[in-house]
Amino acid sequence: MKPASQAKPKSQQAASTGSSNDLPPRRGEVINYVYLFAAEQAGGRDEGVKERPVIVIAADGKGYIVLAVTTKGEINPSNTIKIPGDVGKAMGLPYPESSFVVVSEANSFDWMGFDVRARANGDYRFGMVTPGFFTKIVTEFLSRSGRSVNRC
Repeated sequence: MKPASQAKPKSQQAASTGSSNDLPPRRGEVINYVYLFAAEQAGGRDEGVKERPVIVIAADGKGYIVLAVTTKGEINPSNTIKIPGDVGKAMGLPYPESSFVVVSEANSFDWMGFDVRARANGDYRFGMVTPGFFTKIVTEFLSRSGRSVNRC
């Protein structure tokens, strides 16, 4: 976590509304997050470029590991898995027919973190990954010994 002296302006702070929205996400939930790709970090960035859906693959109430969802091909296609359209719709993705999940790297952070952001509707949640697809992406990530960018 960043010290209070490095706190972001209110417009950029994590989603915190005093509602059930403040409850931590569960494994398989899709949340809105400013993801920092490993290549961005290697290039000297300490913050991701934009908000995007991410999939929570590990959660213990404090520490979280998330995989990025992309539509623009920021990552080599061999490092992604296409999200089937019906799964993307169930996940609540903005572009369910043209989304991919990055399985070669992840971000890790402590709840709630500065990078979790409220969407226009005030909630940081999109939806849930279907159980079969969740198993597929976690298995693929673990088989690759994916790199985790620590965002604590």
